[in-house]
Amino acid sequence: MIEVFRAAIMHGGISAGAEALGIPQPSMSRVLTDLQKVVGFPLFLKSGRTVKPTAEAHALMEKVQQSFLGLDEIAKFSAQLQSRRLGRLSLCVIPSVGNSTIPQLVEHLNTTFPEVAVSVRIASYMDVWRHVLNRQADIGITADIVSSGELETVAEFSGDCVCVGTSQWLPPDKSSITPQQLADIPLIGLTDSFQRRLDALFSAHGVRPQSKIEVSASHTASELALRGMGVAIVDPLTGEHHRQRGGVVVPLRPGLPYTVYATAMSDTRLGKPAQEALRFLADATAQAKSMSSMNKSMTWQP
Repeated sequence: MIEVFRAAIMHGGISAGAEALGIPQPSMSRVLTDLQKVVGFPLFLKSGRTVKPTAEAHALMEKVQQSFLGLDEIAKFSAQLQSRRLGRLSLCVIPSVGNSTIPQLVEHLNTTFPEVAVSVRIASYMDVWRHVLNRQADIGITADIVSSGELETVAEFSGDCVCVGTSQWLPPDKSSITPQQLADIPLIGLTDSFQRRLDALFSAHGVRPQSKIEVSASHTASELALRGMGVAIVDPLTGEHHRQRGGVVVPLRPGLPYTVYATAMSDTRLGKPAQEALRFLADATAQAKSMSSMNKSMTWQP
């Protein structure tokens, strides 16, 4: 019944849905009639010479699609097995990691394990752990510790946040900078929970930053900083990506720690591709920390 209903919605009508499924149109109509009796409300109503889905049908379709997403994953994996692509690694990551380090990671995995199919989904931290719990992702990368008996933290990657911008706003010698020295510089703010930590840091130093621009993602803040719109304070991985794109990166002192957590189901056995992915993220974090530590002994005097 659900498959027939889904086909009718997706193909824009009962006749088109029946053709897609390869069944007679009267049989399609009978199944939909039985489904309407089960759910207790009409799913399709006549509109002139056509039949259109009701508002309730569209709402039901959203739930049906969620179920079929899991079936689609099974179908894709079956196809990979059939074509002898036996390896597969699925990652779900927050934007700060997904837009900075993940492209290099996927390239590395593709070279190291050419037989492995890699899937990456970028999502909010709440959706990350949901995808892992639903087994739609082997590993979730998030900036928050998840409290769940079924999930466990398999790795942590920590580093201090950095200031990113151009030489217009940051010193060319890439020395460290304090919250007080940022007081007169236009800042690009973030709208997530990380910004509350920044606000607390500035407040503790008696600073009210000039923030006229706010964005929801660190990579967007980095892009605006590259365009000369001001300075953004971001996680170390985004900072290293900013540096690689030609921007200026300056350590913030005192340091503001930023930790990324890798989570997986407690009964998951991480294979070599997954272990290599975690090693790559550890090395990327270490490299970002190393680049920042080169400036620890220097202090910028405006």
